[in-house]
Amino acid sequence: MDEIRRLIATFFLRKTLATREAFLIMRTFVSMVTIFVITLATVAQGADKMVAIAELGDVLAKVDGKPILKADVYPVGLPMKVSLEQSVKPRVGEHIDRMLVIQAAVAERLDKTKAYRKGMRAIEQKTTLAENALLARHYESKLPATIAAHNRSAITDAEAAAFVKKDKKLYRGKTRREAVELARGHISRDRQLGAGIDWMTKNLGNREVTINGKAIPAATIAAAIDAADRRYWRPEALLLKAVGEMVITQEAKATRENSKTIWEDADRVRALIAAAKIEVAGNSFTLGNDRGVSSVLPRLDLTKMSTIQPVVLELVKSIVMADMARTEGLDEDEAYGQQAAQTASFRTHRQTQLLIKLYREKHLDADAQNADFETLVAALRDNARIKYLLD
Repeated sequence: MDEIRRLIATFFLRKTLATREAFLIMRTFVSMVTIFVITLATVAQGADKMVAIAELGDVLAKVDGKPILKADVYPVGLPMKVSLEQSVKPRVGEHIDRMLVIQAAVAERLDKTKAYRKGMRAIEQKTTLAENALLARHYESKLPATIAAHNRSAITDAEAAAFVKKDKKLYRGKTRREAVELARGHISRDRQLGAGIDWMTKNLGNREVTINGKAIPAATIAAAIDAADRRYWRPEALLLKAVGEMVITQEAKATRENSKTIWEDADRVRALIAAAKIEVAGNSFTLGNDRGVSSVLPRLDLTKMSTIQPVVLELVKSIVMADMARTEGLDEDEAYGQQAAQTASFRTHRQTQLLIKLYREKHLDADAQNADFETLVAALRDNARIKYLLD
């Protein structure tokens, strides 16, 4: 019942969405409630039971004698009881299917192919970049300027009141006390942003950053840092724009094409930026492997850079910060270690998806449907000895 109440609350919180979106949400809501009611009916008939994941044994099934561990199927568990037949068994089945495909892929030596090695290099880079981002945030949180900026109690009433007077419209309708307290948060935010800008100015201004071996001018980096200062204006991705111009120039030189022609081909420019190699602080990465960069490339418009976050600058900042953090031994901190542990599961998941992709590509045509792949997996399942241990 708690789940139903949560779904109802979620639906009504989103009732202001557009008509089509609201309809889709309602349809999803009705489907989920229907499934829930059917599950309850099945349980009531005695054909199923509700179980807590913690109640299940450590081994949920065996495939050709190999155990399927609960820790692998439910790495973080579930807080509520779920249907054994409707939830647990299908999830275990999906895990078994993935395992069978991976085993078949390895048996066919797909993990020894050039495509696999290329895919794993990308996965390793993405994992490292994710770790860098986590470590950089941890490092930044330890900086004295950041700690001081977070301390709202150090902001006096007089400072907050003066801040309110600078933009009275922002605090219209508030009492003096409400406005002062709200202003403290805004002052703290601005100080945090300022601490980040100051750090980049000091530590990135004279740092060599290269794209495909060619250095980005120091003046360009300085301008990019200034343009990213969201305290005063909407941040602009000047460094991303510079990278775009550099890779277009490099491509024009290599192909003897007109750079203007390349510039007008948005898809080509996106591909060139994604494939570009950035090197900073002795670390080299493919830009497209960075989550921030890859998230903005699909909507990249080099004529409207103010609409895009300064993702390349943020990438450079995280690489340098992470490098400094490791030098200072902050990567050994327990707080960071707990966060970084998540990246291991990220790597494993990506590796699994890569092997499944390669297996599918080998055995099916490019235009094959999901049903064709399910048939392929069913054949593997039929040739395996599967025993569920859920009772």
